[in-house]
Amino acid sequence: MKNALLLLVSATALSLASCSQEKTTDTTTTVPADGSTTTTVSDATYKTRGSRMADKFAADMKISDEATREKLRTAYYNRSKRYDELVAKYKADTAGYAAARRDYNTATDSEFQTILVVPAQYSAYQSSRSNYDEASNLDNADQSASSSMATPSADSSAMSSTSTTTTTTTTSDNTMGSGAMVEKGKTKLTDGTKIKVKDDGTVKVKDADGNKSK
Repeated sequence: MKNALLLLVSATALSLASCSQEKTTDTTTTVPADGSTTTTVSDATYKTRGSRMADKFAADMKISDEATREKLRTAYYNRSKRYDELVAKYKADTAGYAAARRDYNTATDSEFQTILVVPAQYSAYQSSRSNYDEASNLDNADQSASSSMATPSADSSAMSSTSTTTTTTTTSDNTMGSGAMVEKGKTKLTDGTKIKVKDDGTVKVKDADGNKSK
């Protein structure tokens, strides 16, 4: 009887140890080298965001042609993804951001110029970019699905596990040429970080503790 009890106790101990080990494995979280945890924005989120901005623009511009509206949805979807990639690249170091932003604007404007073949429509797009950008068209679902990053721009896209609340003031050069420009403005993240883009393209970052960087 004693031997049977000893065997039972041993088996129980082994079982508990195994469960404990499995539980530890299940709850392990891998943290990147910079100490942040990130989640990936889904393709469905980009499509939803792009459709919302495109439909708003089409309604305001009274564009009823469905083929054109679909092209606008694709263009806004592509723009949203490109912008998130730009923000991610310059998350830690904003050096070179102004030039990269000009390239981004040029590529974006070129795509829209092929869709908005009526000059008045393209001019309207150029003069009202900030009304249809990512920062002006996010909802809570988008923000909660986003990945953590600092956003060094005026028309920031929420892509972080730390959602962003952005207040912006933008000025733009509406010349129809290349469409390249640098937008100035201020962005404040929910963690207290403040990002400012000046007229000359200089980017300044100030964290919640008051530490400043360029």
